[in-house]
Amino acid sequence: MNIIDLLRLDLGDIEKEYRRIASSLERLGMSEYEARLFVALVVRNHGTAEELAELAMLPRTSAYKSLDSLVAKGFVTSVSGRPTIYHPRPLEEVRERAIAEFNEIFDRLASVRGLLSEKGNPQLIYTIAGKKRVLDKIGEMLDASKKSVIISTAVLPEIRAVHARRFKDAVSRGVVIHVVVEPSVKVPFPAEVHRRTGLLATDMIVDGEQALIASPDLDMCGYSDSPFLAGHLESFMQLALQKSP
Repeated sequence: MNIIDLLRLDLGDIEKEYRRIASSLERLGMSEYEARLFVALVVRNHGTAEELAELAMLPRTSAYKSLDSLVAKGFVTSVSGRPTIYHPRPLEEVRERAIAEFNEIFDRLASVRGLLSEKGNPQLIYTIAGKKRVLDKIGEMLDASKKSVIISTAVLPEIRAVHARRFKDAVSRGVVIHVVVEPSVKVPFPAEVHRRTGLLATDMIVDGEQALIASPDLDMCGYSDSPFLAGHLESFMQLALQKSP
């Protein structure tokens, strides 16, 4: 039984509802497939990848990858077995974590509000739209790094899939990389690793001279090459690193 049968809605209605929910859940760092599976899991309360794929009307092969990603992002837990059983984390926990993360993002914005105008500097914050362009900018920043890179992200595997060589090259140049990731995410290159739950935005600071803050889906980012602003954001990030377990 799929979710159309379960909710007795026709295909057009449920697709419209899924798109609406997915659009909202993407703000928490979910893809459309992850959002579909998460809703299906909430409806069922638990299930196997095959059961959830059927309910969410998704290919079974895609469900495994998306469910593993939801586990890594802290929205879902899994119990190993044959087959693996997935459970949604309590919705109140997910909501509180999202609120806390968004509050932190706005705290960061508040900490830099007006700094450039106070110093008499021109506006040096650029908006970059489009996932490919955001990933390209992350690659450029890695290539330009000389001393240090701080990156806090819930989508490190996705970034590494594009920039694995750049991370390796930066390490070979002697760049010290600090990575803030979810507890279950592997970091397969030399780095100072800090574990935190509830990550949403991707933050990146290079050499205290460049800074980037990207949306959870990497579709948009703000970028600055102002050392003054980047240094201020780096100080904020250092405080966050000290608080990480």
